[in-house]
Amino acid sequence: MSVEIMTDANYQSLISGSKKLIIDVWADWCGPCKRTTPVFEEMAGNSPNDQVVFAKLDADNQRAAASSMKITSLPTFVIFQGGNLTKKWSGADVPRLRKEIDALIKD
Repeated sequence: MSVEIMTDANYQSLISGSKKLIIDVWADWCGPCKRTTPVFEEMAGNSPNDQVVFAKLDADNQRAAASSMKITSLPTFVIFQGGNLTKKWSGADVPRLRKEIDALIKD
Protein backbone atom coordinates (compact mmCIF):
# COMPACT_ATOMS: atom_id res chain seq x y z
CA MET A 1 0.00 0.00 0.00
CA SER A 2 1.35 3.42 -0.85
CA VAL A 3 1.50 6.53 1.29
CA GLU A 4 -0.91 9.34 0.40
CA ILE A 5 0.37 12.92 0.46
CA MET A 6 -1.92 15.01 2.65
CA THR A 7 -2.31 18.68 1.72
CA ASP A 8 -4.34 21.66 2.87
CA ALA A 9 -6.63 20.95 -0.10
CA ASN A 10 -7.30 17.24 0.55
CA TYR A 11 -6.95 16.68 4.30
CA GLN A 12 -10.67 16.94 5.06
CA SER A 13 -11.60 14.45 2.34
CA LEU A 14 -8.89 12.02 3.47
CA ILE A 15 -10.12 12.21 7.07
CA SER A 16 -13.80 11.83 6.23
CA GLY A 17 -13.33 9.35 3.39
CA SER A 18 -11.10 6.84 5.17
CA LYS A 19 -12.34 4.12 7.49
CA LYS A 20 -8.95 4.18 9.24
CA LEU A 21 -6.29 6.81 8.63
CA ILE A 22 -2.85 7.23 10.17
CA ILE A 23 -0.93 10.42 9.46
CA ASP A 24 2.79 11.04 9.83
CA VAL A 25 3.24 14.79 10.41
CA TRP A 26 6.84 15.76 9.64
CA ALA A 27 9.18 18.48 8.35
CA ASP A 28 12.36 18.43 6.27
CA TRP A 29 14.50 19.92 9.04
CA CYS A 30 13.27 17.47 11.72
CA GLY A 31 15.99 14.95 12.65
CA PRO A 32 13.68 12.62 14.61
CA CYS A 33 11.28 12.60 11.61
CA LYS A 34 14.09 11.16 9.51
CA ARG A 35 14.26 8.18 11.90
CA THR A 36 10.53 7.45 11.84
CA THR A 37 9.75 8.09 8.16
CA PRO A 38 11.41 4.89 6.85
CA VAL A 39 9.55 2.80 9.43
CA PHE A 40 6.22 4.45 8.59
CA GLU A 41 6.74 3.95 4.85
CA GLU A 42 7.89 0.34 5.29
CA MET A 43 4.84 -0.51 7.39
CA ALA A 44 2.56 1.19 4.86
CA GLY A 45 4.11 -0.84 2.07
CA ASN A 46 3.68 -4.09 3.99
CA SER A 47 0.17 -3.45 5.30
CA PRO A 48 -2.22 -6.24 4.35
CA ASN A 49 -5.23 -4.19 5.47
CA ASP A 50 -6.66 -2.13 2.61
CA GLN A 51 -8.99 -0.39 5.07
CA VAL A 52 -6.05 1.54 6.56
CA VAL A 53 -4.86 4.64 4.70
CA PHE A 54 -1.34 5.90 5.42
CA ALA A 55 -0.70 9.60 4.83
CA LYS A 56 2.18 12.04 5.27
CA LEU A 57 1.70 15.72 6.05
CA ASP A 58 4.53 18.25 5.68
CA ALA A 59 3.80 20.59 8.60
CA ASP A 60 5.84 23.47 7.15
CA ASN A 61 4.14 23.51 3.74
CA GLN A 62 0.61 22.47 4.72
CA ARG A 63 -0.04 24.77 7.66
CA ALA A 64 -3.84 24.78 7.58
CA ALA A 65 -4.03 20.99 7.89
CA ALA A 66 -1.35 20.94 10.61
CA SER A 67 -3.11 23.73 12.49
CA SER A 68 -6.48 21.96 12.32
CA MET A 69 -4.91 18.96 14.09
CA LYS A 70 -3.18 21.25 16.63
CA ILE A 71 0.31 19.99 15.79
CA THR A 72 2.83 21.46 18.25
CA SER A 73 5.84 19.15 17.88
CA LEU A 74 7.37 16.80 15.34
CA PRO A 75 7.09 14.08 14.44
CA THR A 76 3.46 13.67 15.41
CA PHE A 77 1.30 10.70 14.48
CA VAL A 78 -2.47 11.05 14.27
CA ILE A 79 -5.05 8.29 13.89
CA PHE A 80 -8.59 8.90 12.66
CA GLN A 81 -11.23 6.18 12.59
CA GLY A 82 -14.57 6.85 10.94
CA GLY A 83 -13.63 10.53 10.61
CA ASN A 84 -12.94 10.91 14.35
CA LEU A 85 -9.56 11.58 15.90
CA THR A 86 -8.90 8.56 18.12
CA LYS A 87 -5.20 8.88 18.94
CA LYS A 88 -2.38 11.40 18.67
CA TRP A 89 1.18 11.25 19.96
CA SER A 90 4.51 12.94 19.32
CA GLY A 91 8.06 11.73 19.30
CA ALA A 92 10.37 9.37 17.45
CA ASP A 93 9.50 6.29 19.52
CA VAL A 94 9.87 3.64 16.78
CA PRO A 95 8.67 0.69 18.95
CA ARG A 96 5.50 2.62 19.83
CA LEU A 97 4.95 3.55 16.19
CA ARG A 98 5.21 -0.11 15.17
CA LYS A 99 2.87 -1.16 17.99
CA GLU A 100 0.22 1.46 17.13
CA ILE A 101 0.29 0.63 13.40
CA ASP A 102 0.12 -3.12 14.12
CA ALA A 103 -2.90 -2.56 16.37
CA LEU A 104 -4.62 -0.39 13.75
CA ILE A 105 -4.05 -2.95 11.01
CA LYS A 106 -5.32 -5.86 13.14
CA ASP A 107 -8.37 -4.00 14.48
